[in-house]
Amino acid sequence: MKIVISNSMMIWGGGENWSLTAARGLQSRGHDVVLVCRPGSSLHERAVAGGGVRVETVSIRGDLNPSAVIRAASLFERHGTVIACCNLDREVRSLGLAAKMKGVVFIRRRGSDYGFKNSLRYILTYRHLVDGVMVNSDSTMNSILAKNRWLDRSRLRKIYNGIDAGFFQPDADAGAAFRRSVGLAAEDLVIGISGSLQPRKRHSVLFEACSGLAETFPRMRILVAGPAPSSGHQARVADQAAAAGVGEITTFAGPVSDMVGCYNAMDFLCMPSSNEGFGYAAAEAMSCAKPVIVSDASSLPEVAGPAGMIFPVDDAAALRAMITRLAGDPALRSEMGGKSRKRVLSLFTIDRMLDDLEEYFDEMTGRRAGGA
Repeated sequence: MKIVISNSMMIWGGGENWSLTAARGLQSRGHDVVLVCRPGSSLHERAVAGGGVRVETVSIRGDLNPSAVIRAASLFERHGTVIACCNLDREVRSLGLAAKMKGVVFIRRRGSDYGFKNSLRYILTYRHLVDGVMVNSDSTMNSILAKNRWLDRSRLRKIYNGIDAGFFQPDADAGAAFRRSVGLAAEDLVIGISGSLQPRKRHSVLFEACSGLAETFPRMRILVAGPAPSSGHQARVADQAAAAGVGEITTFAGPVSDMVGCYNAMDFLCMPSSNEGFGYAAAEAMSCAKPVIVSDASSLPEVAGPAGMIFPVDDAAALRAMITRLAGDPALRSEMGGKSRKRVLSLFTIDRMLDDLEEYFDEMTGRRAGGA
C-alpha cells in the first residue's frame, strides 16, 4: 500500500516519535511510505539520519496554505498515494483538500487528550475532508466525544502507540554506566522523571513530594532527564527544586541520547504531568521493567494500568506516600517492574501497533473502494 504520513511540528515530541516509528515500521512490512515533514525540523533531521523511509519536505504554515495544497496534491499523484495520515490541526485543511482532489483516503491522527474546536469550519472539515480519526487511547477518544457531539463514535478508531520492547529492555550494565556518566553512585536510590522541562510536566510536584524524604532515605537522588525549551525553563525548574529543599540531591541530565541507560539507571519513574498525549516515558520505563508512579491525567492511567501506581494530579501528598512505599520496599519495586514489562509486551509493542494500523488502513481503503 502506498502511504503518506505527515507531521509538520518543528520540535520533537510524542507525535513525532509516533510518526517516525509508524513510517519506518510500515515501510519494513513492505508498504511504500513517504514521511512528510517541515524542512529543518527535528523529525526531518532524525528521519534522514536514521534512514529506513523516504522523506519529503512541505512547509505547512497557517490553516489553509494554497502552496501546501498544490505541493501535497503533486506528491500524492507522483507517489500514487492510497491513504494519507496527518498529525496536526494546521495540516488538516491543506492536506485534506489535496487528498480530496486526488481521491486519497485521509486520516487525522489525534495524539493529544482534548477535543477539536466546535466552529463551523472544523465541523465542515471533519465531515467533508476527513475520512476517519485515529486516537491513541480511550481517554483521548472520550475527550473528543465529550466535546465534539457532531463527531460520531463510529468514525474514531483507537490504536495504542507502540514501544520497541527489544530496544527498551532491562539492562543493568547500561544503567550502571549511565549513573556513572551523571555522577550517581551504585548505592543511590534514584527517582527519575523524563520529559521536556515544561510546566505541564509538573516537576515541582515531584520536588514537593520528595521534600524532607532524604532524612528517611539518605541515598535518595532525583534524576531529571529532558531538554529545556529555553534557559528560562531550565532556571525555573532548578529554582523549584531549590525551593523544595531538594536542589542538592537533584541531577539535571539535560537532553539524553541514551534513554535505555537512563531508564535503567532509575529505581523507579515518576510522571506527575497535568496533561500528556500518551506518556511515552512511562511506557518506555515500563518496558525496561521499571515501576512507574503516574498522575491520573490523560492517557497515563491507561498506560500504567494495574502494573503502576496512580495519584491525583497535583496531589503531592499522595505522590509522597507512594514514593515512600516504593523507596522502602525493594521487593515491591522488583514485582512492579516485572508487571510493567509484561504490560508493555501485552499492549504496547510496535508489532501490535503496526498490525492495528494495517487492519485499519485496509478497512478504510476498502470502504472507499466499496463506495461507503
